[in-house]
Amino acid sequence: MMTRALALAACLALSSLAARADSKAFRSILGDAANIEKDALAIQAVLKTKNFDAGTAKRDIDSLGADIAALRKDVEAIEANLSSLNDQQKKDWELIKTKVQLLTIFYDRKVELMNSDLAKNRATIRALAGGIAKRAEMLQQTVNRLDR
Repeated sequence: MMTRALALAACLALSSLAARADSKAFRSILGDAANIEKDALAIQAVLKTKNFDAGTAKRDIDSLGADIAALRKDVEAIEANLSSLNDQQKKDWELIKTKVQLLTIFYDRKVELMNSDLAKNRATIRALAGGIAKRAEMLQQTVNRLDR
């Protein structure tokens, strides 16, 4: 009886530790998504002005790329260490991975457009930045739902 109680306590402690690790990783993903949203909104604001500064826009786009790379790294790290998920959590996790892929695709397209002709593609890049900001916001909502 005593060994059963100790085994149960050990299992509970380990699952609690795993849940805290998952929660920490989810907070990291939330932070990445918030930074992505902030960067995308900054790009949108810079490109909205008639006489925008191309250097500032490129720096903001580079910052966005670094944040997306950090997000992808965090998602890959947590995926390798996920504890058991119920069906709804599995759906939410798949949504998270899909949103990360979409953010990457949007960013890659933005870089292509920036490298070809930033001034000519300004409206399209600004629209892509809006899409990235919206998806980063949606990603934060999904991660919050998963981290309950």
